[in-house]
Amino acid sequence: MSRRGPKPGEFEEPKQARTREQLARILEVTDELFAERGYQATKIADIAKAVPCSISTIYDRFGGKAELLRYMHRQGAEEAVALIGALDPQGEATGDLREVLPQAVRMGITILRRYRGRRRASLELMHVDPELAALELANMEQLALAGQRFLFAYRRQFQHPDPELAAQQAMRLLMAMTEQHGSSLPTPASGQLDENRFVREVTRMTLAYLGVPRDY
Repeated sequence: MSRRGPKPGEFEEPKQARTREQLARILEVTDELFAERGYQATKIADIAKAVPCSISTIYDRFGGKAELLRYMHRQGAEEAVALIGALDPQGEATGDLREVLPQAVRMGITILRRYRGRRRASLELMHVDPELAALELANMEQLALAGQRFLFAYRRQFQHPDPELAAQQAMRLLMAMTEQHGSSLPTPASGQLDENRFVREVTRMTLAYLGVPRDY
């Protein structure tokens, strides 16, 4: 079921505090239900009941469940890029990447856990929704570029012969490994690490690839 709602790119963030709070609640509930049940098994009526709000409130704001998921996808990516930007020293970094990188990895894990519902729903739907698949690709590229800028700011600490390429590939490695660690998909017991050890090992691997000396 789908009703007329805002077209892609037409959605406006609510200006009233009460409306913003309701929107935040809708997104929170939807994430929880998607994480628990998946996309197909979650109905708009389930979301409305848990908020609580009327079914028409959700349809009028988003147009349908697929549009709601796309909005959540964009919103999550924008928040992640903003958080990476907050770590970005805006130029050439003077700090020690060995100290900053573990914080960035933990931040990535936190974001994935917070948005595990929309990630599950997106993975469930992308193969049949070209628009969502294109949005996923665009969002991942945006995240990769933001992370690449963050790493490249520490390029003076690299010993890799091509710092720009190294920052690019290191960020893609970090994204892939963090996604796998934060995923709800089953993982072989031999590959499971608790969060602290995962952060240590991923940091060690990334720094080794970049060529950041241990005694820098």
